[in-house]
Amino acid sequence: MSFNIEKMNKLPPEARFFDVNSVWYFFNGWVVRLLYGTQIKPNHITILSFILGLLSAGFYFWGGSDALLWGAIFLYGKVFFDNVDGNLARVRGTSSRFGRFLDSLVDFFSTVLVYLGISFYLVKTRGDITFWFLGIFGLLICYLQSTFFVFYLVNYTSRVGSYEKNRVDENITEEDLIAAKADKSMNWTLQLQKLFVLVYGWQDRLIERLDSASRKLAGVSKMEETSWYTDRFFLAAISPLCLCTNNVMLAIFSIFGQVELFLILLISLMNFYGFVLLFWKVIQWKSKVSI
Repeated sequence: MSFNIEKMNKLPPEARFFDVNSVWYFFNGWVVRLLYGTQIKPNHITILSFILGLLSAGFYFWGGSDALLWGAIFLYGKVFFDNVDGNLARVRGTSSRFGRFLDSLVDFFSTVLVYLGISFYLVKTRGDITFWFLGIFGLLICYLQSTFFVFYLVNYTSRVGSYEKNRVDENITEEDLIAAKADKSMNWTLQLQKLFVLVYGWQDRLIERLDSASRKLAGVSKMEETSWYTDRFFLAAISPLCLCTNNVMLAIFSIFGQVELFLILLISLMNFYGFVLLFWKVIQWKSKVSI
């Protein structure tokens, strides 16, 4: 089967929008092309991404003179390969629910360790234990912002019918249980799915409630939900809230020795940015309905 770079994308050309995250790994198509004919599997790349995340966290915990530089380098490596695995799977036609959950769980645990690492670094170098609060609160905000973007992205992809490995609601269904009984290999996927729901479920529920309140405020009817979720301008505008961009910004601020400034901006400016965009979406919808 010949290499087709178009298969890397989750969306067909006519349904795509500008995703700021693509800026950070614009050259990964070349890497995917190099890996395409090898025996390296997407899950191998996911594990490599996890190892790079561990190395990044390790350097932040170390807290030496070059800790922030090396932490930033390995963190960007983690971000880059975190995207390569999915692209390689789609090009080969081997995307799976197992890979989907493995990738998300690697993101979760890597990010927890990195944020604990930068919190430890700040407490150690600044001599102020209140940085533990700033770092852990920043971690929670980071996940909520990322879940906010993913919620609308998955709602969009599910409606254009382009990518079926992600669901809006990842709670285990009767069909999932039946599939695991019929195919023992699916039991591993089911176990990862349970862990996924455990660590991400609270975020999904919170964002779902925020979206439900916004739709009610905007007066979106059941029949209009597809239009609400297929707003490509809104998706492009909220794409900077994704975990990839969050990690890249952390890496950049680390290089300049401004980790605490990153956390302050993440908690204040980026939260304000997200709420303003959602408020703008509600206002735009209400004005359209009233015309």
